Amino acid sequence: MDIPQLKRLIDLLAHTPVAELEAEEDGRKIRITRGAAPQPHVAVSRAPASVGGKGAALSAAAVPAQATPAEGRVIKSPSYGIFHLSSSPGTPPYVTVGDEVKEGQQVGLVEAMKVFNAVKATLAGRITAILVEDGAEVEAGTPLFRLA
Repeated sequence: MDIPQLKRLIDLLAHTPVAELEAEEDGRKIRITRGAAPQPHVAVSRAPASVGGKGAALSAAAVPAQATPAEGRVIKSPSYGIFHLSSSPGTPPYVTVGDEVKEGQQVGLVEAMKVFNAVKATLAGRITAILVEDGAEVEAGTPLFRLA
């Protein structure tokens, strides 16, 4: 199991009512549980030298820290995945710089494992910057838009 697969499993657990998830691949067992903290905890039954045989060492350094929030008021990604500014290629984006948005208005999409999650404005305001390129991979909590 590689790091992107682990991230997807952690994100899936964070956004579902399931409290525990266990997976086994090539004799390596991974158990992810959700405790009182909002972020799930990952426990590995044995520490392999590499994950999925790809030579990537599994360590605390292998899981990147959350992105530093941008200054000011921001709309953040609800989950891990690929960020999209529009519903499909060739269609206009949900919002552009200068647009006024209302709380709850859809401003983008995040695609993970062929599932599309709506990105909705958590605050009302005017879009002053789009902080992530269309098609970029984002983590849960990544700032996507800056508002005025």
